[in-house]
Amino acid sequence: PRRILRKNPPASQLERELDWDGPVVLSPLAFVVVDLLTPWLRPDRVGPADASSIAALFLAHYLCVEPVYYAFHVWLHGDWAYRRSHGHHHASVVTEAISGTSHPIHESIAYLANFSLAFLVPAWFGKFSLLQIPLYFAWFDAMNCAGHCNFECFPRWTQLGPLKYFVYTSSYHSLHHTKYRWNYCLFCPFLDYLCGTAHPTSDALHQQVSGQTRPERKTEVIFLAHGHDVPSLVTHVPFFSPVLCSRTHETGLLGTLCWPICYVWARIAMLILPATVMQRYRYRGTEAATWCLPVAARFYLDKAKRPGIAKRVEAAVDAAEAAGVKYVGLAALNKAEWLNGGGETTRARVEAKRQNVKIVHGNGLTTAAVLETIKRKTLPEDVVCVTGATAKIGRCLCVALARRGHRVLCLTTAADRYADLVREAGAAGAMLEHVSTHAEAAARGADVWVLGKMCFEHTIHAHARPGALVVDYAVPHLVPRPGAQYHYVNGAALVYDPKDSDLTFCHDVRGTVPACLAAAICHARDDFGEHETGPVDVDTLDAWWKRAQKHGFRLNAGAAA
Repeated sequence: PRRILRKNPPASQLERELDWDGPVVLSPLAFVVVDLLTPWLRPDRVGPADASSIAALFLAHYLCVEPVYYAFHVWLHGDWAYRRSHGHHHASVVTEAISGTSHPIHESIAYLANFSLAFLVPAWFGKFSLLQIPLYFAWFDAMNCAGHCNFECFPRWTQLGPLKYFVYTSSYHSLHHTKYRWNYCLFCPFLDYLCGTAHPTSDALHQQVSGQTRPERKTEVIFLAHGHDVPSLVTHVPFFSPVLCSRTHETGLLGTLCWPICYVWARIAMLILPATVMQRYRYRGTEAATWCLPVAARFYLDKAKRPGIAKRVEAAVDAAEAAGVKYVGLAALNKAEWLNGGGETTRARVEAKRQNVKIVHGNGLTTAAVLETIKRKTLPEDVVCVTGATAKIGRCLCVALARRGHRVLCLTTAADRYADLVREAGAAGAMLEHVSTHAEAAARGADVWVLGKMCFEHTIHAHARPGALVVDYAVPHLVPRPGAQYHYVNGAALVYDPKDSDLTFCHDVRGTVPACLAAAICHARDDFGEHETGPVDVDTLDAWWKRAQKHGFRLNAGAAA
């Protein structure tokens, strides 16, 4: 099937449509109520499940359910009913399969009364059979989901000759959600054509979407991510739940209970699945997508698995090249120094194969965003402790902060790499101090903690003084405890105007994008044809921040305040 509206529904819609299961609960209750109040569906009135009972079922639908629904639906689009009830459903312009059952409770009850005619009418004529119930529910739900799923599910032949008057299409009902005052039918457009409410572009849209006349959607930039943890490979994928995908990663009780099953699936997925599309989206007209390697972060820490993971990254880059993608952004551990030299190995392979795709680690913008956060929330006399101080981003931050006048406590156990950092810093190296533990940093009066590598919350809680600032750019990010005495901000989570993008997939912090993803999008939009791998140049940070602002990215509210 082909997508009708090339846009994702907003995250607020996904949350609102969690009421989709109302009719599922109400349907059996409706049968119980009918059985209590009338004799129409009782065992002594049940007939054989033969062709005549099935014919009676569909005759009742087309002759009774459809006309009543059409009249009721037209009334719902009147000003009074629309504002009080039906507007809830039509707040979903880009529909999902579950949108078809997302209604206020009183509206759902009215629909059930309408749809019950499919059983009651045959019962009144002695043609009710128990087979009608699962048959009608299965057919009804399939038709309803097809009409709302935003993919064209009906082939062209279903619209040939008189069939178009009795079978709607996914495109037909999609127009009802974008044009509102047209295409009112349930599944049978006959009354729309009879009453003049069939939209004149219905057939043309179906032909365009189901045919080959619409230009293909070319992705310009992909962001290559990986699983946070084992349960996220199941729970944080759109095939499992678009709602959970729009929220910040949380293992939760279900993930904890199902951990062993998730682990088995994670091992299987790592062996057999390629990089998988999590979501396609646009940013100010730039076609983007997030792909995910089916590898949980914990497996990257196993040295024996790293060569295989590196080959998976290379295979994903090859797939991107074959698809005509211009830029590939590497997320989190996919650009680890010990995996591919911070993207350098991947870049060298691309150049050796004379591929056109460009590799972007995005560390320049990540560093610039964290530095901008610190500048807005500190004074030069504040003492800053940087964890991960000898990694690519950490090294650049230490130098930049030292140049600003901060005493910088470089928390690292690698004395040789710290010595290299001091030499690279030049005159600013005098402001750098080596510390080996969080306790040592706390003893030297750290006012600001910059987290460049994963850190347990209890460690920060134990060592950060009350009122200290904690600026995080690690993945996964730290989650402060309720009532934490330190002030926490995520310096690498950037926000943008929701009108600029239809992205709903949550990469790390809800309602934001990682700075390295924003960097990949900036590369695609500027299209300078450049790779971005290797060390971060401290002298480019101001330019990177201005570049991000030009493209609509800014610090999140906590970091900007």
